Amino acid sequence: MYKVFCDNYRLRLFAEAEKAQDIAINKLNVITLESCVDHINSWLEQSAKTDQDLIVRDSTSCEIALDRVFNWRYAAGGAVFVGGKLLSILRHAIPDLPKGHIDPGENAEQAAIREVCEETGIINPRIIDILPHTHHCYKLDTVWVLKRTAWYIMRSEADFIAMPQLDEGITAIQMLSEAELDTFFSTTFRAINEELSSAITLFYKSIHPKE
Repeated sequence: MYKVFCDNYRLRLFAEAEKAQDIAINKLNVITLESCVDHINSWLEQSAKTDQDLIVRDSTSCEIALDRVFNWRYAAGGAVFVGGKLLSILRHAIPDLPKGHIDPGENAEQAAIREVCEETGIINPRIIDILPHTHHCYKLDTVWVLKRTAWYIMRSEADFIAMPQLDEGITAIQMLSEAELDTFFSTTFRAINEELSSAITLFYKSIHPKE
């Protein structure tokens, strides 16, 4: 199953075999690949979107449908814990986690570390664990772009001077306590909230065990 987020609305694309695993979709009809592509294109151009679920024959058909609609881009980022708190940024006035495009010659892990350092001024973050990927799309001129972002949990113990990357629209860096996580996840992008919040919260609790 693929989840694609656009303007904080969600498109889920299922393979037929997944119907039996999800009671919410098991009454939906399986559609052809061509019809799936048409549905996605129509959904993208709607000014007033709603969440959409589509089912095609198999996972290969899911991938082909997305390939026909989107140009793919690849990015990486991190949920970074510093001194026991989660680092967040304010990008274009929206709470977010640091991330950016994967440059030629980089792998996702290298790009995630570089982008975290560039966007925040943090020093020597190290990757602790892997988080789920997210997929969000946007229109660039006349082309729809689908960005797949690889995410990692990171830690850094070094003191650092917060240096938000202003030319990337980042105006503030905040360190969040556990009590502030719910507010962050409720105001950040839906893709981060739905795909990453549970794993990040679980890791937070693991490094702050209750007495």
